[in-house]
Amino acid sequence: IEFMSSPFSCAAVELLDNLEMKKFKVGSGEVSNFLLLEKIKQTGRDILLSSGMSSFDELDKTINFLSSAKGRLSLFQCTTSYPTSASRVGLNVISEMKERYSLPIGLSDHSGTIYPSLAASAIGAELIEVHVTFDKRMFGPDASSSLTIDELKVLVDGVRFNDETFNNKINKNDLTEYLT
Repeated sequence: IEFMSSPFSCAAVELLDNLEMKKFKVGSGEVSNFLLLEKIKQTGRDILLSSGMSSFDELDKTINFLSSAKGRLSLFQCTTSYPTSASRVGLNVISEMKERYSLPIGLSDHSGTIYPSLAASAIGAELIEVHVTFDKRMFGPDASSSLTIDELKVLVDGVRFNDETFNNKINKNDLTEYLT
């Protein structure tokens, strides 16, 4: 498990940089905060950019601004709604982002289920972000939109299963393995 945090101030960036955090997660509300983004960019660390509250125009400007960053830049399709309903997940945006940007594209899911993340992995998402809780009945703003530890395990197993199915092509014209 790798420690990550989303800074919301330049002082937080400095603190996390001093802690040698490997990646910075930029929350949806900070996508156009160029002062904060400049501070993060100066660290040279990888940046995971969430798109929840941004239009493509805003994302274009931010990605252009971050294009000179030394670290790897990744982008998440995200809907800023807790929990996110199936009709608002926006899996279609993943392919639009893949066409528009030459970046690793993922899904930041707040549905509280494993289904959108499994679907995203099946359509080519390279990254999955979910919130995790010990119990969905716990107090807190993210509890109902989070996965339990057990659900996270099922999700990880499902993504690995999907990866194996896509990485092992079957030749329908060569059925010799079934004839022996």
